[in-house]
Amino acid sequence: MQVLADSGTALEEAKAGARSAPDNLGLDGAMFTKADFSQYGSRFNSANLVDANLRTGGDSRAILMTSQPSQVGAIWSNLEGGNYVDITKKQTMSMWMYFGPKKHTDGKDFGDGMAFVLQKSSDGANAIAHDGSSIGTGESLGVWGIDDNRDMSTTAGIAATAIQNSWALEFDTHTNNDASPSNATYFDKGVSGQHIAYGYPGDSETYTRSGSSPVYLPIIGTYVSGGYYYRMNHEGTKQVDLHDGTWHHLTVTWDPVKFQATCVFNDKNPDGSIGTNPVEIDVPSVKAAEFGGYDNLSDHKLRWGFTATTGSAYEANLIAFESIPSSVEGDATPSITDTTQQKEVASNGTVNSNDQLAIKYNLKYDSGRDKWSNINAQVVLPENVTYQTGNYEDVIGSVDYGDGQGSEPIYASELTGTNTLDHILKRNLDSSDRGGPTTATITINGVANNVTTNTDVASVRSTINSDTLIKDVDMLPFTILKSKPINLVLDKNNISVNPNKSAPITGTVSYVDGTAITNSEMTVHANLNGTDLDNFKMSNDDASGKLNFEIPADKLTEDTNILKVYVTDPNGNKTATSTVKISKRGALALKVDNYSFGSINQVASSILIPRKGDWKIMVDDSREKGSNPWNLSAKTGGLYDSGAKFNGNVIYKNANGIEKVLNNNSKTLIANGSKTQEGEQVTNVSQMWNDSEGLLLRSNGSNISGNYSGEMNWVLSDTI
Repeated sequence: MQVLADSGTALEEAKAGARSAPDNLGLDGAMFTKADFSQYGSRFNSANLVDANLRTGGDSRAILMTSQPSQVGAIWSNLEGGNYVDITKKQTMSMWMYFGPKKHTDGKDFGDGMAFVLQKSSDGANAIAHDGSSIGTGESLGVWGIDDNRDMSTTAGIAATAIQNSWALEFDTHTNNDASPSNATYFDKGVSGQHIAYGYPGDSETYTRSGSSPVYLPIIGTYVSGGYYYRMNHEGTKQVDLHDGTWHHLTVTWDPVKFQATCVFNDKNPDGSIGTNPVEIDVPSVKAAEFGGYDNLSDHKLRWGFTATTGSAYEANLIAFESIPSSVEGDATPSITDTTQQKEVASNGTVNSNDQLAIKYNLKYDSGRDKWSNINAQVVLPENVTYQTGNYEDVIGSVDYGDGQGSEPIYASELTGTNTLDHILKRNLDSSDRGGPTTATITINGVANNVTTNTDVASVRSTINSDTLIKDVDMLPFTILKSKPINLVLDKNNISVNPNKSAPITGTVSYVDGTAITNSEMTVHANLNGTDLDNFKMSNDDASGKLNFEIPADKLTEDTNILKVYVTDPNGNKTATSTVKISKRGALALKVDNYSFGSINQVASSILIPRKGDWKIMVDDSREKGSNPWNLSAKTGGLYDSGAKFNGNVIYKNANGIEKVLNNNSKTLIANGSKTQEGEQVTNVSQMWNDSEGLLLRSNGSNISGNYSGEMNWVLSDTI
């Protein structure tokens, strides 16, 4: 183990960067190869795998590419060791990059930056920009062509000094726009400030010539005028702040179908949160010719890595990795199921207050030489959802593997806060030909909070950490709709129909908050005798909120048919389920409206208090003519006002003046009748009484002033 021989400001800046590196995989030296520059003279390769104190040979935390002036670094994936980009598969390279502080304490300038490179160069693991005897420094970043020869008259000549058969994404911290032949200081003409851009280093179209033929005087042995210099044609240029003392995240994804690389910079903050200003660079399909043609790609492998340079300026260039595709390529995707409404929730979709939700994190192993092992789900759950179940050891979720072999519980005790938890999966994910399983679904169950206004639930980021891969999962944002209960009141819960007659179902649907009902938006769900019927919309031909439909006679296959019905609105709000008994032989039904007795002034003696208003006690008899007589009885526990009992009783007084006190111990017969006609026969029992008969209230003396109320239990039967 050795400490790199840097000193002073540069050393401290590099150490500060290494020590502040975000969570990463660490580095296995066998996975990367340090380029050998020995054939180009005394130039040494400054790239090294280092720990937080810049020591090599130990527990590597990052790659230190450069830290001092006049350095060149190049490090490549060890293709022979299995680290490469397989162009036939989806591949993801996720990493952190550091370019130094905002300012050097010594006031010096920054330069020059780094480049991420995919290559199929014949130089392989020793690839670097060179002209055969020297290496490109400064603006070349070790990958672009070398512009230090004023006699170079062709763009092909410049391109020949770049890394061949390559594609590069540069992170340039030093603007080179000085039109001076042989100084290699003009590549950035037309580009201002720190920037990201991409191109094909070995392609002559990447460069544009400027200047004129040089004039050389042999007598004095020098050039007196002229000379050629070159501008680099940047593609996808984005201006960004690179050296700001912060680690920057980069995700590069290779699409094998489109033969394309997609790059997103600053898509993640060092604390793991979602990047606030991500920079995305869409790269058109890469031409196979740029990598030497299809014959050169017959093994389907691209070497990948980094180059970096400094000139007279300097900076600490560091890299740390989160995913290496040849090790493990995997995906982690989110989803939400509203189990109450039995639907998948789309991004920015809606759920109702109090809906049951299943928050899911779907892991999938795609490819790689290693297992996806020791997977630690560091989950941040959406807010405004309750996950606690009341019992500390209650199961709040599960991990289910794709091979169906068992399910592991997730307990409430694993919650590290109201909406965070850590869970280590008990099994690894792997390819199916090595025994799998290839997938795992992490499900956390919760209940959407009951909110008083529509509430947006923001996306939150979780991290799936492991020995071989780190993935971020951004949960879908959604909206919890304020609670909006709906009522369904059916006009009849007992219906009798003649054979071959349909059963009419009517009722009223209403929002508790009084919002008007638009019938065509309301869906009716019905189940008859255990079988679901087709859902349908209420009709706008009926009055707002009026439920009106029929059960066809051919579906009434039982003597007594049970219909269950409820209504939902477009947002999934749901009424309670109502039940209707449909009898083909007829039935008895009772409908009683609210009723009350008259008011009295305080008296000391017993008095009889009459009924108030028009009482409606309706017996609906749709049985066959000649059926058993019906009997209507009632009982009550009396009247109360805030716990104080009324000094008296509800009584029934018959036509002979005989009074019976109603109580809860036994029912009192108050009316009876017979079915004397075909079809429906309705009897208004209260119309059978005069003002001094029927149900009355008997006061036994003085009562405390107040409003007394109670409950009347009615019993309608066809037997005494």
